[in-house]
Amino acid sequence: MPHMVESLRIVPLAAELRKQSGVGAEVILPPSMKHVDLDGLSDEERATLRSGLFENGVLVVRSQQGLDPNVMPQIGRFFDETAWDIHSGGEKMVTDPKNILSQNRGARVPRAPQVSIIGKGEWTGYEGLPDLDLKHVSHTEFHETPCTERELEDGLTRPYRWHMDAPLYERLPGYVTSLHSLKNPVLPDQKIRFRSGEVMSIAAGATAFYSGARAFELLSDEEKEFALNTTVQYAPRAYEWMLDCKATEDGMTIARSGQEKRLEDLLEWSWDKVHAFPLVWRNHGNGKPHLQVLGCCVYALRTTNPATGEVTVIDGLDEVRGICHKLTSKVYTPENIYAHRWQEGDLVIFHNRGVLHSITGELTHPSGESDPEKRLFWQCTMASSTPPTAYRAAA
Repeated sequence: MPHMVESLRIVPLAAELRKQSGVGAEVILPPSMKHVDLDGLSDEERATLRSGLFENGVLVVRSQQGLDPNVMPQIGRFFDETAWDIHSGGEKMVTDPKNILSQNRGARVPRAPQVSIIGKGEWTGYEGLPDLDLKHVSHTEFHETPCTERELEDGLTRPYRWHMDAPLYERLPGYVTSLHSLKNPVLPDQKIRFRSGEVMSIAAGATAFYSGARAFELLSDEEKEFALNTTVQYAPRAYEWMLDCKATEDGMTIARSGQEKRLEDLLEWSWDKVHAFPLVWRNHGNGKPHLQVLGCCVYALRTTNPATGEVTVIDGLDEVRGICHKLTSKVYTPENIYAHRWQEGDLVIFHNRGVLHSITGELTHPSGESDPEKRLFWQCTMASSTPPTAYRAAA
């Protein structure tokens, strides 16, 4: 039953955290509500929560220790009534060793199979599962030219891979992803160095976000026109196809072609199940344009001349990646990135169709019982039945 005292509030994060990113707000639950309880909210509060996500991209709910994992798929269905009752990665995508998404050696919560278990370290008997040895993936294994040993010793790290949670095959990306922190590393801050030479201090294991709306704002008028009239064709079984590829230093795309798996060597697939999405998506909540592209998975671009209707297909991988990188790399600056500094118990809900995110941090030492790098999270992203909508500017 809805409570009768103070209402749920959405409070933007401090300016020094948001900077120019346009990302980040805290959800202040009513005093009578310890854990997120969607059924306990009034209609007005539910509308506040919904608009708060679409306006701010990332919502933080503090002190959610003891949260029932089944709340996380409920959150997915709250923001998307067409969500499937299944993790968007399906049953096998995040555990198949042929797939890059399996490299964190994650698992699923038995009492909430839509929820993944991710992190770093050895966990015995967790949730009744066999022993887990979770891996925090490092950019040093995925970037073409990773940080040097000296840079790593100096505490430098990088975003691993900027992405939305999107299978890109059969199942559509969810509206939201939720992350819940159960255990965080106890380590000094690490640092990201940008092309400009600027250095940004982040918590070890921070999750980094940037807004697709901000990325679109930074484009020139000519680039906006191109993006608004372009569709991205993704690769068949993209995460299997790119397994052996190496990324650019910013984690935005693949550095060079030639390491992709041959299409005929992939698991069985068909083009009708491979996704092609617009480059610019319409925000479901506020209608704004968002530049939303998974640069590491692009395969081809189809651009329509708005005056003539003529369609041009760009299918050279290096050219396709170069175009997408030119568009997205503009947002890769400290003032446009929000790096969430996790507190144990945090529940972070983010607009998966409005922001892109990346793992950061070097948590690579051998695991042990007293490992200061240990990290344990739940993650949930629900496949949708509704495809992304292309943004169309008013005439």
